[in-house]
Amino acid sequence: MQAIHVRHASNALRRLASAAGRSHAGPRPHLCPSRPLRRQPSPTAIRSLATTAAITTTNAEDSLRELLDGVTFGEYPSRTHKCGELTKANAGQSVVLTGWAQNIRKFSDTFMFLPLRDHSGTVQLVLKGSHGNEGARRTLQDLSAESVVCIEGRVVARDQATVNPRMATGDIEVEISNIQVLNKTHKSLPFQPSSQALANEEVRLKHRCLDLRRDALQKNLRNRSLAAWTIRDYLINNDFVEVETPLLFKSTPEGAREFVVPTRNSGAFYALPQSPQQYKQLLMASGIDRYFQIAKCFRDEDLRADRQPEFTQIDLEVSFGSAGDIQNLVEGLVRSVWKKLKGVELFDGQPFPRINYQVAMSRYGSDKPDTRFGLEIRHVASLTGEHVLEAIVLKSDYGLSNSELKKLAKLGAKTLPLVKISDKNAGSWLSKLPFTSEIQGQADVESVNRNLDLQIGDTVILNSRPAFLSGGQTLMGKVRLDLAAALQSKGMMELPSSQYNFLWVEGFPLFSPPENASLDTASNRLAATHHPFTAPVAEDLHLLHQQPEKVRGQHYDLVLNGVEIGGGSIRIHSPKLQTFVFEQVLKMTPLESSRFSHLIDALSFGCPPHGGLALGFDRMMAILCETPSIRDVIAFPKSASGRDLVVGSPSALTEQQLNEYKIKVQEAP
Repeated sequence: MQAIHVRHASNALRRLASAAGRSHAGPRPHLCPSRPLRRQPSPTAIRSLATTAAITTTNAEDSLRELLDGVTFGEYPSRTHKCGELTKANAGQSVVLTGWAQNIRKFSDTFMFLPLRDHSGTVQLVLKGSHGNEGARRTLQDLSAESVVCIEGRVVARDQATVNPRMATGDIEVEISNIQVLNKTHKSLPFQPSSQALANEEVRLKHRCLDLRRDALQKNLRNRSLAAWTIRDYLINNDFVEVETPLLFKSTPEGAREFVVPTRNSGAFYALPQSPQQYKQLLMASGIDRYFQIAKCFRDEDLRADRQPEFTQIDLEVSFGSAGDIQNLVEGLVRSVWKKLKGVELFDGQPFPRINYQVAMSRYGSDKPDTRFGLEIRHVASLTGEHVLEAIVLKSDYGLSNSELKKLAKLGAKTLPLVKISDKNAGSWLSKLPFTSEIQGQADVESVNRNLDLQIGDTVILNSRPAFLSGGQTLMGKVRLDLAAALQSKGMMELPSSQYNFLWVEGFPLFSPPENASLDTASNRLAATHHPFTAPVAEDLHLLHQQPEKVRGQHYDLVLNGVEIGGGSIRIHSPKLQTFVFEQVLKMTPLESSRFSHLIDALSFGCPPHGGLALGFDRMMAILCETPSIRDVIAFPKSASGRDLVVGSPSALTEQQLNEYKIKVQEAP
């Protein structure tokens, strides 16, 4: 309001001056004869109004200055350079810089240093002497860290003795000639973005605008932007069409829990899509041929460091393409991103390695194996009841203590047997195991020792498991990862961050038993291992009727260093086969299968064979940015409890909103 008063007061003064000028120059001639001249104010009235207007202007300007608190509001010099781009080549140049002031270092009233930071980096400003710089000196003395400033100055090269090799701009500094404060920090900061000691994550997530000023997060978001541009460029050059699909979808039984969105129509709800899966299959039926989208997806599931309720995936689908065609396209996409962001040529242009699901589970105990280290799981013997005995051998030179090994072998209520090979038991250890009576055939310890390459001092960890594997991880798979983590913490194993072990995992079972259930229980209802639209391997079609659990799917996962960063498959394009899977194999109720009627219709209208893949953009960026949490590569992530701490969501609705959407909220028990 004060600014408005100032304008009105100034206008009044201009009108008075104009009126005074007219009174001295005589009456103005009539421009319109029918309108008489207005009576001019007297000189005394003019002086009185002018005085009143001047007082009003002064009071308003004082109030405005107090409101702005010394901050420049209006025009200021245009930036000529970014802080982090100045080099010795700029020495002698006059520059205008803008950015966030850091903690000032004051050696005296006339000798001060001020680091200035913007998104490109930090440069050191210096104020020397008081001649002509009194205003700048006063401003610096009152300046708080993280205030926004505009400075004018001259770049000077530092003496060799004062060069700072830890700064990209460490061989120059900028002598300040003028400084304007564009905005002050008006509140006590919960933490300093430049501090080496990180504040609690919840505090940082709540004050994300401060946290995002950190160099690491700035770099992560810029790398994410560059990766997205590279992906779009690669796919469009390969004849893909970017198509946006709706975010207001409907609830369909695909596996994960959905977020539902109420409408004002009683009993009618949208659901946020878990992925654009069904829409992209509809696009293949529509003749788009090659589709992609950097898509937002939503799943209401428990959160971890690598999981968010809303996430981004690079989604693509191809008509008339084989699994190999799609894998080659994805390999090219990944290569282009790694080349652009890391300057790395993956596998020297050779195809990524491939491994069968059952082999991966047997050898590594995981469907997303980390192949950067050994500790492979070895077959020891076949047991009765379609079980096998498996082992991990820990060589003596790793040097883990007995107590550490026992802790690693204890998995919940189950403790795996440990055997330390010595001169005394080298020829008899196998016969003393609890599994000895179950071993099929003669227990030949010498051949087992030879196959496992056992030496005196080695430790063997053993486990019995079913011969047919399902799920994502075995007990020995967990032991293998725990052993690797223990060895890394002791400095006995190093996994370089620049090592990228990509791997295609193929040949997954098309269907899986419910968790903690056995296949021979009649009441069990099979579930789709990935999603119900995955096509079976053609050679296994005859098993669908009687032994669906043995059917392999045309599914392929892309794994990087033990993390699944993408998954895809060839889809079922036959409406009859898709209906059979829904109703006869997955045992969907009529209501459940009817929710896919739109897809069955599209397949019935002449849909081409098609397949695709989705890459987890957040996980991929976390690996590229070498951070363990995907929250570090998302601008405004949710906390571990699923809350957006910046804006305070999710939040309650008003009673009026609840009534409008016909929602009744029950009190928590």
